[in-house]
Amino acid sequence: TLIQKVDMKRAWNDAKNFWHNVIVECFKHSKIVKLIYIKGNHDESISWTFVQMLKVMFPVLVVDDSLKRRKHIFWRGCFIGLTHGCETKSNINDLRGQFTIQFPEEFAKAKVREIHCSHLHHEKEADVYGVMIRRLSTGNIDDEWSDDEGFVGAHKRFMVFEWTPNKLKAIHYLGGESNDDKID
Repeated sequence: TLIQKVDMKRAWNDAKNFWHNVIVECFKHSKIVKLIYIKGNHDESISWTFVQMLKVMFPVLVVDDSLKRRKHIFWRGCFIGLTHGCETKSNINDLRGQFTIQFPEEFAKAKVREIHCSHLHHEKEADVYGVMIRRLSTGNIDDEWSDDEGFVGAHKRFMVFEWTPNKLKAIHYLGGESNDDKID
């Protein structure tokens, strides 16, 4: 999220290198790799343009770069709703209702139902009538704006979800610091 002045050249190159490595690794394990763009509230034009670059770099990548606010993945009994979560009606009950209405067939067929959003930049989850609503953490460091507004102290990490048919197998945390890593 671009909130204060950054070195855009470095940020672009860092992101390009990061995603290049992720996509190459994905292709080592799968014939089909999908990338889903989720429109955010701070950087929709830059991030959408970045996705266009990835499409050129990896022409076989399957990309959903539409500007729809809510998207989903349905894979072997698992429904994963995706949204940034910055909209006016983005509390847990609104989100559950929106995905139920917009994707009724996939939602009904699923054994596991989750909705993932990232706008609040801290981890939080709620089980709402069998639908796990997850607010995802971020690995971004606190910047001046976060400090000024009091958004400090949240765990700094990214989350990778591992799925098996009809089941969330594991959540892997990348980055950040745990108490186990500290030496007295």
